[in-house]
Amino acid sequence: MAKEQIQWASPPPLWPLATSVADAGARRTALRQPAILRFATDTFMNDFADVLEQDPARLVEYVAAAGETWRGPGKAPAPLPQVPLFARTMNRLGLVAARSKNASLIPGGLGVSALVSTTPPTKKLKLYQPAHQRFYLVASSLVCGRVGLPDHAINVGRHERATFVVRRMFPPGPLDTKQQLPPFDANTWEEYAFITTQKGNFWRRIARSSQSETLIKGEEQLGLFPMTYVQDDGRARKLLAGLIPVGRREAYMAAGFQKQPNDPAPVEPIAPEPDARMHLFWSKVTEPWKKLLEQAGSGDALTKGSAVPTNLGDPFAAPAPLPAAKLPGNLKSIREQIQTGSWYILLDFASLLIEQEPRVWRLLNGQSPEPGDAPFNADEQALANAIGNITFDMANASALIDGAPSYQVSDVKASLKDALLAVKSGANEDNLEKVKTSYNRAKNKTQELWPQFLFPLADPKFPPPQVNPKTSNVDQLLDKVDAFAALIEKALPAVPAGDVPINPLIAQQPMDMREGWYVIRCVFERPECGPIDPPVLSEPSKNFQMAGFFDPDAPARPIRIALPIDTSPAGLRKFDKNTAFMISDMLCGQINRVKGMTLGDLVLSVLPWPFHKDLPVGDGGPCQKGGLEFGMMCSLSIPIITICALLLLMIIVFLLDFIFRWIPFFIFCFPLPKFKSKD
Repeated sequence: MAKEQIQWASPPPLWPLATSVADAGARRTALRQPAILRFATDTFMNDFADVLEQDPARLVEYVAAAGETWRGPGKAPAPLPQVPLFARTMNRLGLVAARSKNASLIPGGLGVSALVSTTPPTKKLKLYQPAHQRFYLVASSLVCGRVGLPDHAINVGRHERATFVVRRMFPPGPLDTKQQLPPFDANTWEEYAFITTQKGNFWRRIARSSQSETLIKGEEQLGLFPMTYVQDDGRARKLLAGLIPVGRREAYMAAGFQKQPNDPAPVEPIAPEPDARMHLFWSKVTEPWKKLLEQAGSGDALTKGSAVPTNLGDPFAAPAPLPAAKLPGNLKSIREQIQTGSWYILLDFASLLIEQEPRVWRLLNGQSPEPGDAPFNADEQALANAIGNITFDMANASALIDGAPSYQVSDVKASLKDALLAVKSGANEDNLEKVKTSYNRAKNKTQELWPQFLFPLADPKFPPPQVNPKTSNVDQLLDKVDAFAALIEKALPAVPAGDVPINPLIAQQPMDMREGWYVIRCVFERPECGPIDPPVLSEPSKNFQMAGFFDPDAPARPIRIALPIDTSPAGLRKFDKNTAFMISDMLCGQINRVKGMTLGDLVLSVLPWPFHKDLPVGDGGPCQKGGLEFGMMCSLSIPIITICALLLLMIIVFLLDFIFRWIPFFIFCFPLPKFKSKD
């Protein structure tokens, strides 16, 4: 008995239109490629089922069209007539009879152009996201290659399955990720399979000669579900459909490339994802350290009256320096902020060394390797030496404790190594987690939970402790911190010593901002047959792109935010305060500090002298009454909050209009004469 030939075909309701294509090659493609169906309602599954049940011939009206934007949305199919269940069979027979006599009644949708691709495409077929109120199904049929093309029944008991794969298209040859892609050409561009691994997602090239018959190991396969319907001739048929995951566009666009032996070398190698452990050191140690250095540089510029450099340049002349009467208070405030940040950075750094680089921590403590462990390697020695070489110039110790009467020169640690060991000694770690009030240098150090040693990682008056040779140039200091981070990375053990976090989105490959072209292929597998019966892949679907969430062409889902109508006191008091905020004792105290501020105070606090003004607030600690600390539960009305949000938005928009010039395109309003708050 001859082996049954199984193949993929387009959905049977589209066959009459596909057979009308004059060109033989285009007709073959239209009959074999999966169709992409477009739906513009949240009830798309009901719509899909209804059209198959009541009038399958109208499925052609749902084929996705190229060139749809919010300025020219695609034509929506006419709603199906509401036919009672008992009369649907007669209604179908009536439609068939009427269409046999009048060809103009046969549904045509977008016509042949909806099924046949143009190369190059005159308009892009762009798929939008569910947030844009667009849903797309890929539809196809699995048939037997004999007269009548009957449906092939998938034997689930033998682990047969039908899926589909999304593949991205790239031009042949080496990939230059920094260059714009050439115009799309479906005849020459190659398919890349989307591979998912524990280390991330990758695109793997498929040789053009085998892309129609090869399923890559590890390639992401998405499910197809069966839909049964009755043809106009009364025979039951089945088609397979699956939801196209347009919402995963960011994952597709951010995936790197997995080079294979026969692939052309990329112009620039794709950088591997950074070690997830390093993200802990970056986020908790080196990047916060760099922020302290920038803060110290800004404080020094404010004291001297020089302009603070920014990435955008400084368009303003240097302001006058702070008057002498302001210098002590300004210096005290900056040093308190920097020392507070330094203590927590030291604590996190020491904890990370213990968890992720315990051998380096043993080196800092003067201990030998654990019994049975190898001797300390060069990278571990280099990091330990660098930590010891980050020293504080003790000649500046007296200047550092000026204004902090309870501190002695001996309270200043001489090196980063000493500070790391000190922060882990005694009750310092527990106290840093319990502290509730801001650090105040003028208070007696023994009256607070703050550590009783000083080691600022930056200072506005003299060079901070850094890898020698020392410098006061902020940019050079930032470079030295990056070099120090590189030493940390080299010293990481090959086998993680502690729990390894999942790489966050910020540490993954940057998104490919170039146009992404995709195709879909349906796949049928018989796993029990092994290599004797390889997977059957369909022809590629029409080429399409996926729209981002904020795509400027995307159709906009209607969103209406209700603001209070009657905004008089009589009207506003009617809104129930049904939204509650749980406020802790510490947050309560900080909110009380903010109550004494105005918007002008906030603006003046970030301006240089002579406009600068310190915030008129003190730190009163947590909310308390009669010696009892307490939190609060506050209730408010969301409709009233929306008024505040709108007004604040308008203020900020108009303030920044002098940079972006966006007011003409930001908002438009039109009058509603009868929309009144009062009768």
